[in-house]
Amino acid sequence: MSSENEELKPFLLLAKSTKGAAAADLIRQVLEHPGVNVFGELLDMPNVQQLAGTSSAGSLELLRVFAFGTWSEYKARVAELPPLSEQQIIKLKKLTVVHLASQSKLLAYDALMRELELRSVRELEDVLISCMYHGLLQGRFDQQAGHLEVFSCVGRDVHPSEIPQMAATLLAWQRNTTGLMAEVSEQLKSFKSQQDEARKAQQELDEKVEAVRVTLRENQSDAFGTAIDGDVRMDFDDDKLRKSGRMKGRHVAPGGKHGARAM
Repeated sequence: MSSENEELKPFLLLAKSTKGAAAADLIRQVLEHPGVNVFGELLDMPNVQQLAGTSSAGSLELLRVFAFGTWSEYKARVAELPPLSEQQIIKLKKLTVVHLASQSKLLAYDALMRELELRSVRELEDVLISCMYHGLLQGRFDQQAGHLEVFSCVGRDVHPSEIPQMAATLLAWQRNTTGLMAEVSEQLKSFKSQQDEARKAQQELDEKVEAVRVTLRENQSDAFGTAIDGDVRMDFDDDKLRKSGRMKGRHVAPGGKHGARAM
C-alpha cells in the first residue's frame, strides 16, 4: 500500500490548509482518484474532522464509508450522504469486493451481483478485472462453477471499533507464539541432553574397546615371546646333543692316535 500512500500525500498536504467547503471538495477529489484506496490518514486530519456538525458533514461521513464500509452500507444511508459520481460508484463497488474477499476465499457470482447491484455476469467480471488490474486482489474466475477463487487481497483501513478485537487477536497470537517457543526450547534442551548422553556412552564404549585391544595386543606379544624362547632353547639343546654325541663317538688311542668309533 506504499504506492497508494504516495498517491495520497498531495491531498494530505492540501488538507493541512483547507477548511470547510474546500475540504469537502478535497474529499470528493480523493474519492474519485483511481490510485487512492486507503483513506485513514486523510480521515484523521484535523481540518477534515472539523467538518463534523457543519453543512459539509455528509462529505466526512462519505469518506468514512469509503474507508470502512461497503456499497450496501452506502445505499442504506443514501439519503444522508452526498450523491456519488460514476467513478466513485465504481470505486466503492471495488472496495466492497475487497471487503468480501478478506472474509472468504470463494465468492459466488450470484452473491456478488446482489451485493453490488449488477445485472449481468459481464458487468461483474468487468468490476473484478478492474480490481485485479489495479492490484486490489488476485484470484481466478471459474465461470462454470460461477464463483471467484480469491488468492489474496489488499488490506483496507481499520475501523476504530475493530482495534480491540485486533489487539485481542494479536495478544492471543503472541501468547501462542511464546508458548510454542518455550516448548521448542524445552525440546532443544532435551535433544541436547540426549546428544550429550549419547556422546558420553560412545566415549565409554570406545575406551572399553581400546582397552580390550590393548589387552589382546599384550597377550599376543607375550605368547609370541614365549614361543621364540622355547624355540631357542630347543635349538640349543639339539645342538648340545649333537655335539655331545660326536664327542662320545670318538676316543683317543694310546700313543696319541684316534681310535675307531665304537659301534
